[in-house]
Parts: sequence; C-alpha cells; structure tokens
Amino acid sequence: MKKRKVVVGLLATGSMLLAGQAMAACNGNALNVGQINTALSGKTVCGARGKERWQEYHAPGGNLIDYKMGPNDKVDPSKKVGAWSVTGNSGGNQAKVNYDYGSGGQSSYTVYPNGVGSYSFCGGGELVVSVLPGQVKCP
Repeated sequence: MKKRKVVVGLLATGSMLLAGQAMAACNGNALNVGQINTALSGKTVCGARGKERWQEYHAPGGNLIDYKMGPNDKVDPSKKVGAWSVTGNSGGNQAKVNYDYGSGGQSSYTVYPNGVGSYSFCGGGELVVSVLPGQVKCP
C-alpha cells in the first residue's frame, strides 16, 4: 500500500513539474520576425491539443497548406486552408505569427523556442508544436 502511494505521489509531482515547465515556456526570449520566418517558412508544423492533431505546411510566400494524406493522395490530398504571416519589429520580441483561415477565423501567437524543432505558440494559452523541414507527414 505504501509503495502505491509513493508512486502516485511521484506521478503527481512530475505532472506539476511538467505543467510548470510548460508555463515557463511562454516567458523569456520570444523569437523575432526573422527567427520566426526561419523557423517556419518551408516547414511543416505538427500540433496537437487533446485528441485533435494537425499538420500544416508553411509555404514560403504565405500559403498555409493542410497536409492531410499528402499532396499526391487521390482521396484526401493536401490543400490550402489559409494564410500565415509574421508581424512585428525585426529586433524585438513583439513579433507574432498570424494565421488567417478565412471564415474559419484568425489567430496570432508569440513564438518561444523549446529546443531543437520544438516551439511554444503562446497567445490565450500555450500550444507546443514540433517543426519538420519541408512538406511532410507528421509522426
């Protein structure tokens, strides 16, 4: 019985630590305009929230492409779902990545680096994403 309580206590402590680390990711040095463009342009952003998963290719020039089953799939091919852009000053941390899905809405995020290929998109909450080079399927 004692062993079980210790394990449950460690899991709860670990969960609190992870939540604290996630919250800390939205503080600190945000990416500037050039850094966001370098991090996202020509790359696929892989995101998840709960059971919802998505993969969007950030085409150079601003098109936002939902990868779906891939550009050559006959049933569910990739398609443009909106546009993306970066706004702000080039030197400061006021930069934001902006998404426009037309009638599907708009959103803007400040972007913070978490390590190689991982970023926190912060704006009304935090979304941790991974970024892969090219237009590819997320794992």
